[in-house]
Amino acid sequence: MELIDFSRAREIYQKYGGAGKKKTLILNDVQYLVKFQNPVRKKGKNIQVSYVNSVYSEYIGSKIFESVGIPTQEVILGTYNDRIVCACKDFLKERNKDVIEAVGEAKLIEFEEWSKSYELDNTLTMDIKSIYKSIENIYKYVPEHINVENIKSKFWEMFVIDFFIGNTDRHNNNWGFIYYENQLDTYVVNMEFAPIFDCGSSLTPVLTDEQMKEILASKGEFTNYIKNAYSAVMEMGKRIHSYEYLKACKNEYCNEAVKKLVPKINMKYIENMISEMPISDVRKEFYITILQKRYELLQKLEKIIV
Repeated sequence: MELIDFSRAREIYQKYGGAGKKKTLILNDVQYLVKFQNPVRKKGKNIQVSYVNSVYSEYIGSKIFESVGIPTQEVILGTYNDRIVCACKDFLKERNKDVIEAVGEAKLIEFEEWSKSYELDNTLTMDIKSIYKSIENIYKYVPEHINVENIKSKFWEMFVIDFFIGNTDRHNNNWGFIYYENQLDTYVVNMEFAPIFDCGSSLTPVLTDEQMKEILASKGEFTNYIKNAYSAVMEMGKRIHSYEYLKACKNEYCNEAVKKLVPKINMKYIENMISEMPISDVRKEFYITILQKRYELLQKLEKIIV
């Protein structure tokens, strides 16, 4: 794999939020959010964990979303002064190259922020009922520019692939909408589900190579790891156990997402992509094996959905 050198890219002020170390760089007239390896990040009061591999998680997760046909940020693995980085192409800049006055400028708004702009008591949580309520409230304000059924469908498609890649951090600031404002009158003229972004918590980036070896060597621990992935989404105040939720087949949107996406998963593509990455052989084996087993679980679920 050829790594793009971002060391000589032009840096502008940091316009992106969120956790982790990042820069805003422009290379060949293209703007990127460039994410750096984060050796240590606090988790809780006294616990520190390494997120040095989160750049690989970001890359793999984004590439998998893209491979099944879900609009996703374009990602590139590169270097910056000999440090491995994951560069995420700014999808808003691409949309705004030719701004049409009647359509307006494309802007990204995370679901959390959009919901709170309409909810006076700011009661949005990660619970499914709360998320649904907020989607329906948004519809009340811009009914001509939002399709509730479409948003719910896309939300559950995101949920299914997040299970596949083991992303446990799809909270309400890690997905959202692109909206367009009329430049003269500043009112919303269109909205769409934003491309997928922020997959850095996929495939448990905190695991060391040694821990991966141990999981692969233990049948019980391996099985638990594959199945015991919890979503950031909640139901009845508790985080959803993704596999058990999928297996229950009680959510029509989720069922349709499984039937739509599982046939699109290309394990050969995924294996080739991971095999070319600048990571250890143990890490390659771990990623490929985990994804293969989760794919097999999804195939079984697809067959039982009526």
